[in-house]
Amino acid sequence: MSSVPPNQPEQEAKLTSPSDEVTSTRAANSQKQQFPMTVIALDGRVDLASASERLRWPELRRYGYGSVYSVDDQRVYLFRFGAIAVEGSPRIDEGTLRVVQNAVGRSVLPDTIESYSVLVDPARAGDPRIGWDQVVVPERSHELMSAVALLLGQSAALERYEKAAQPIIEEALSLSRSLARNGTVPRANPAQVRLIGRLTSIRLELASLFYLLDRPEETWDDPQVAKLHDALFNNLELQIRHQAMLQKFALIENVTDVVIATRQNIVSNRLEWAIVILIVLEIVMAALGKA
Repeated sequence: MSSVPPNQPEQEAKLTSPSDEVTSTRAANSQKQQFPMTVIALDGRVDLASASERLRWPELRRYGYGSVYSVDDQRVYLFRFGAIAVEGSPRIDEGTLRVVQNAVGRSVLPDTIESYSVLVDPARAGDPRIGWDQVVVPERSHELMSAVALLLGQSAALERYEKAAQPIIEEALSLSRSLARNGTVPRANPAQVRLIGRLTSIRLELASLFYLLDRPEETWDDPQVAKLHDALFNNLELQIRHQAMLQKFALIENVTDVVIATRQNIVSNRLEWAIVILIVLEIVMAALGKA
């Protein structure tokens, strides 16, 4: 007698053959797309309005922080804080760099160039993944690519300030060493004034040109873009690097202020002694005259 009730249908197990699994894997892989995002910093901020008038490329989109252009079937991003990003190429064409430099009046900084791998995988819908040098996104949309380009551009621009900080630190260190070794400071000169001006300018740029505290507007409209932005933002350590640069320049500015204030005190003391000596001489001469 059968143990299965007559009115209950038997369930047949569906088996998947190895060939079906291979076909499924190939189909999934065929939908994936991998390409580089390459960025490089300029030596200063960019006037986007002026640049858009001089660049003859078709402008695809404009954001508060930059513009996106179509150049030879590639997207080229130009950012206000001084960086260029090219989507889909492991290098940035010399002709493209030359056109941008002429349009914005800035020079590129070759030491800041960096390339990041972008993998488009539809299976990652709603769940972008960030690696050491790769980001995985579900689609190649304007919003997702702009978020990647913006953050990589900020990373390159921050590197510009990180490299510029070293010679400034050496200048401030030389002043402080002179004060510690000799108890005196070098004579005040225009170089010290220029140093303070550079420090003030850089601190203002770091504070005003980087969109590190507030997300871009498009992240508020798309949770997927917001998730990608936050993950890549943390992976590149932008907040930590930004704060470190502000602290470095604040410290250098404090050291320079101390050195200049010490110099001013020394000069002031010398003037006071000169006045005292002149008064004493005048008294002595008056006394001798009466004698």
